[in-house]
Amino acid sequence: MKINISDLTWDRFIYPRCNKSQKTITAYIEALSIGAKFPSIKIQKVFNYTDANGNKSMEAIIILDGIHRWSAFTEKGIKEITAGEFKDKPIDYEENKISLLLESAECNTSHGDRLSSSDKKRIARDIALSDPECRYTESSLAEKLGVSQQTVNAWISDIRARQRTNRASIRSKILQINHNI
Repeated sequence: MKINISDLTWDRFIYPRCNKSQKTITAYIEALSIGAKFPSIKIQKVFNYTDANGNKSMEAIIILDGIHRWSAFTEKGIKEITAGEFKDKPIDYEENKISLLLESAECNTSHGDRLSSSDKKRIARDIALSDPECRYTESSLAEKLGVSQQTVNAWISDIRARQRTNRASIRSKILQINHNI
């Protein structure tokens, strides 16, 4: 599908790296200058979206994969690009932030400017911190990040230990309250 480049949003939470690489963007601009063709970027239409400035909007089209290509196209003055959708209908941003981040990370483990080990570790820790119910298992994180489960365990074991302690403490308080009733 063709999409207007100005309709796309770079979401920093979904972006799996600390920063964009100007070196990569420059290389892509040079490649575009000699007629190189790039694969489609991956996007997702979302609703219930709040931008980096705290502005709520009904909908946005966020970039899951292709920030460096998008940046090169923008700097080159290209107005319309080819994009593929992750899901074929808009999804709730707030309910799907983690899965969108993981999809973005997975895209960047096998092609293009690949994620560094420190980026993968930061993502695993950020997800573990925001997931006290442990819905995202170490094995699912490892699969998406392209590392072993043992590596993910090493990265997040301290977080999971605190979460287990907190859950045990809450259960104990609930039992005590029920006992006193």
